[in-house]
Amino acid sequence: MSEDAGVSDRLLSVMSTFIAELNGPLDWRRALAGLMPRLAAELELSRVALFEVHTSPGAGLGVTCRVDWARVGLASLADNTHPPVRPVDADARQRDWAERRTRGEVIEGRTEDLDGYLGAFFRAAGIVSFYTVPVMVEGRWWGHFCLSSDDRDRAWSKEERTAFKACAGLIALAVERSRAGRALSEATRLAMLSAALDAIVTVDEAGQIVDFNPAAEAMFHYRREQVIGRSLGETIVPPSLRSAHLSGMTRYMSGAAPHILGRRIEIQACTSEGDVFPVELAITEIRTEHRRLFTAYLRDISDRVRANEALERLAYTDTVTELPNRAGLVRLVDAEGREPAGALVMRLPDLAILSASLGEDFIGPLMVTLANRLRAHLPADAQLARTGECELALILADHGEPEALGAEIEALLHAPLESEGRRFYLRAEIGIATGPGRVEQILRNAEMASRANRSGRWRVFDESLRADHQHRLTLENALREAVTNRSDELYPVFQPMVDSRTGKVAGFEALARWEHPRIGPVPPADFIPLAEAVGLMDRLGDLIMDRAVKACARWNAGRRASGAPLRYVSVNLAAPQLAAPDLATRIAAILARHGVRGEEVRLELTESALLAQPAAAANVLQQLKALGCSTAIDDFGTGYSSFSYLQHLPVDVLKIDRSFMPDLAQEPRARKIVAVMVDLAHALGMSVVAEGIELPETLREVEAIGCDFVQGFLTGRPMRFEDALVHPDGITWPSSQLRNDAAGKVASAVAADTRRSAP
Repeated sequence: MSEDAGVSDRLLSVMSTFIAELNGPLDWRRALAGLMPRLAAELELSRVALFEVHTSPGAGLGVTCRVDWARVGLASLADNTHPPVRPVDADARQRDWAERRTRGEVIEGRTEDLDGYLGAFFRAAGIVSFYTVPVMVEGRWWGHFCLSSDDRDRAWSKEERTAFKACAGLIALAVERSRAGRALSEATRLAMLSAALDAIVTVDEAGQIVDFNPAAEAMFHYRREQVIGRSLGETIVPPSLRSAHLSGMTRYMSGAAPHILGRRIEIQACTSEGDVFPVELAITEIRTEHRRLFTAYLRDISDRVRANEALERLAYTDTVTELPNRAGLVRLVDAEGREPAGALVMRLPDLAILSASLGEDFIGPLMVTLANRLRAHLPADAQLARTGECELALILADHGEPEALGAEIEALLHAPLESEGRRFYLRAEIGIATGPGRVEQILRNAEMASRANRSGRWRVFDESLRADHQHRLTLENALREAVTNRSDELYPVFQPMVDSRTGKVAGFEALARWEHPRIGPVPPADFIPLAEAVGLMDRLGDLIMDRAVKACARWNAGRRASGAPLRYVSVNLAAPQLAAPDLATRIAAILARHGVRGEEVRLELTESALLAQPAAAANVLQQLKALGCSTAIDDFGTGYSSFSYLQHLPVDVLKIDRSFMPDLAQEPRARKIVAVMVDLAHALGMSVVAEGIELPETLREVEAIGCDFVQGFLTGRPMRFEDALVHPDGITWPSSQLRNDAAGKVASAVAADTRRSAP
């Protein structure tokens, strides 16, 4: 209900009491004196007063306060009389107000804007802002009804203005009645009832209807003449509630339930056709000399109830599967009043991919099918819910074997799902937590176990997971702060890449490192996946690239001055960086900031990053080539390892993953695979880097196969910038034989070198 509607209802209740008292034996001035404090309380007024004007022949116009109510601290104006003033002796404002009131005009304003006699009187009366309505009796100005507030900026609402005019009209009728001895005008009363938007039904002590306004006729589908004299309970109260209605009426009449007056309650009502609907009800009692009347104000709240039901359904139910959502699940379990035995959470990461590619409309039927399958196999006392877009949860009431249920659920989830003639297999990450405990905590534990589960099977929560989770949160917060503040905790180290023919260092690969002042060194295997998971990889990559390019500028400045060959820096690009539309622009800005040419920078990308969006990747690579940068595919052989896409990508270097290297000297098959990679890369005009070289025999093999460059602990470990700055150009091979072998190959490789791109 709106605030304005509430004000209207309260004012209508006050005036209804006044009308009833005007019909009784009570003097209307005493009735008005009783009305004023209620009116002031409802509207937060500081004073309510009624003034009567009178004229004295030859003396002019005088005003007397007939009834007054004032808040504590203000002097009463009752019986206060303004001496008569002739028009010629009055000031301009007094004359203006008198003329306007004669025409029936409302006067309102602030005392601080008044001067002269009226300003002095209003200030003495403690009036700050005011609203006055003329009381017109038989078309003539009889007096004025005045209301004031302590709020200098009080804005009188439309409902208040209407109510004040109605009060002035009722006072005028009371004056007419006192003059002529007539009752309150029936026409005026009916006009008020007809104008009301709510149904208004009046009954007597016996519960019989004595009045039924037009809004009630429209709401209950009865004509007024049909219901006058009928029992209220048999007319608008549903049959199932009539006994309770009669009992309540009896209790009230005996004085046992006075609290119902002045309250708003929601009940059921029915139309003449028997249709039941919700209404909001407020009741007032009117006592006259001979009888007690009860007026019910009824408002149809069907729309409000439907809206609340819809909101509750949205708040507690998944609209796709009709299962409870997370909030609904917690509410259901709490309503049972017992702690659950355990919880099982099923995360379905493949659904997010399907939703992104096929749309939520396609995923909905899959979720419904899956929910129905689970319902058919669950224990009767288990409660299933959809707690996330790609997550289902199960609350267990029985202290059985949750692991056995986990295995059963796993089998159900791994069975194929069919939708629109297509078959899908979904991965499930299942977490289990046992009780007892509050449902929210058990659910969180099961979710923690599911997120820690990467095995494709179920995992039971234990406290070590909580410790791991808290450690991850600590790392995440620390990493966010380090990236946001561009802290020196994050820095690159540099691993040499060596020309296998000459033993010369051609460049360095920049590798990210993080050394937290409190946690200590954090392995890249921990913080790189974390940065990708929490959306920090793009910013972290920019930071490392900026510092790596700065390092390149410093070491090449000295080499350029001495005439030594320049060394490039190779920087890894993560998938989020590759997807950024402004990547090339940002790299160009970094190059310009440090005065480094594109030819001095190589950018490395993994197969998976390139193949996630091959068309977009090709476009980005072209932009990077336009800057002069060379590009490399890192960790080749661990992903799709398809050469078909290489012919469409402007790639300069192929880096063979370290996983092939340990068995290279002992396994002929591994050697043949690497040899094929090298030959095909050379055929496509790319040079080849062998990663992970740690043993002399591995180095001998990759040199024999024809790898152009080598990288690994054998030829140089990652080092700080200071060490890279002074690192010698030549590398001493592990054995003289290897060095001789390498030197012997230099001459034979010169002719073939023209088909290989520069490092």
